[in-house]
Amino acid sequence: MLNWPDSSRAVRRQLLLLLVCLFVVSAATVPTYAQSASEPTLPATEPLASPIWALLLEPTALRSQPDDAAEAFATLRPLAPLQVLGYAGDWAYVYNPRTKGTAYVASALLGAGEAPSPYAEADPPPVEVELDRNGWVAEDTPLAFYPTPDPTAAYTDMPAGAAIEVTAQVQGDDGQDWYRTADGDYVPVSAVQFPSPPATPAFSATAPVRPRQTFAGNWIDVNLSLPARLTAYAGSTPVRSMLVIIGRGPLATPTGTFSIMRRVANETMDSSTIGIPRRSAGGYYLTGVLFTQYFLPTGQSIHYNYWSANWGYPGSHGCLGLSYSDAAYIWSFAGVGTTVSIHY
Repeated sequence: MLNWPDSSRAVRRQLLLLLVCLFVVSAATVPTYAQSASEPTLPATEPLASPIWALLLEPTALRSQPDDAAEAFATLRPLAPLQVLGYAGDWAYVYNPRTKGTAYVASALLGAGEAPSPYAEADPPPVEVELDRNGWVAEDTPLAFYPTPDPTAAYTDMPAGAAIEVTAQVQGDDGQDWYRTADGDYVPVSAVQFPSPPATPAFSATAPVRPRQTFAGNWIDVNLSLPARLTAYAGSTPVRSMLVIIGRGPLATPTGTFSIMRRVANETMDSSTIGIPRRSAGGYYLTGVLFTQYFLPTGQSIHYNYWSANWGYPGSHGCLGLSYSDAAYIWSFAGVGTTVSIHY
């Protein structure tokens, strides 16, 4: 308890001491928000005095932060234009004219570029029909920022046979119908083909042997007994049957009941990802592998095989290889979650 002295000078001294004590106590109760040692420190973004235009050198997902673990936005195609606004360490802070938003991308994935056509920032036309279809381009086709025949709207080309994911149909400024892709680009409707939907049973060669087990809905049966066959079933009804290339030697196709885990319309397959150097015996590096549907995390999948014609016999590293038409059909028939039963 404080004893108040008689002199006013002493009173002022006591009051000052009391205020100092209160300040020290209150300061001790203010929490501090130090960053956890387990949380990475992101580099600060340094803006450029004058933003510059660049082009992507390979398919790349833009990130919400300058970190590989950050949220990924849509993956852009090579040659997509981006405006560099600044840098954060090895990352570029960029403006995407297509979405009119900003994001981060590794600087090493950017090359010198020029300002894109005004079509890159044009508001998209209204959607006439919402779609969710996967197909391919029938011939070399320009990929455009906007549905117009004006050549300045195109920024890259899609080679014949390239897979394409269509999300909508719109009318272009030429009065013609165009498809919008999952990337927000546009191609003429006349340039795209789709696999035929399942209809009456169609068998390539002899009918399949009846499976030991059936499943509800659409599912896939693979009989590894030579010549090996893959058959699409709707319940207990065979819809289409085809010869299939299977794994050989120590990389034989595994048996069991699996389900499709993920799908990639146009894949690059690199043997180094499964421990086989590209330039060693058995190594490979294959681009443009269409209609790939993975059923095991170790890389086994169903896909188009354009480098072999050993139909019905071993010739792969465990995958199930199909002709173009058969692979396109199975891509249309199946989806993530579709059962794949493999047996002898």
